[in-house]
Amino acid sequence: MTDTVHMAHELDRVMRKIDAQMHRRMPRTDVGRIGPMGGLMLMQLEKMQPCSIQALADAMGRDNSQLTRLIRDLEGKGVLERHPHETDGRVSLLKLTQAGEAFLMRAKCTLTEVVDEIIAPLGKNERDTLLDILRRL
Repeated sequence: MTDTVHMAHELDRVMRKIDAQMHRRMPRTDVGRIGPMGGLMLMQLEKMQPCSIQALADAMGRDNSQLTRLIRDLEGKGVLERHPHETDGRVSLLKLTQAGEAFLMRAKCTLTEVVDEIIAPLGKNERDTLLDILRRL
């Protein structure tokens, strides 16, 4: 195998490890049944809010239709809300509710525990280097 293939394999292994640990721990956090994709979307929305569905889809590498059903579901669960755009009546802006913010706080704590356990073998300099590398990708 080439170094690139090995790297792809190792990146996938680490992501699957994070995913598996999150699935094991999230039931205690995800009492509203937001789900992994919903959690990822809410984390992205938190950084961008208020934002349009199109802007959120672009940031997540998805298309509008992929997110529309999820947005409707999460809106029904009370973790996000839509507001009309001030100047463009065709556009809705998304924003987290207090319940959405509370869910994200719990989910981020769980994610922090998981990632901290996975990167525990790394020293501070290695962690800083890893973060720098990941930000550049």
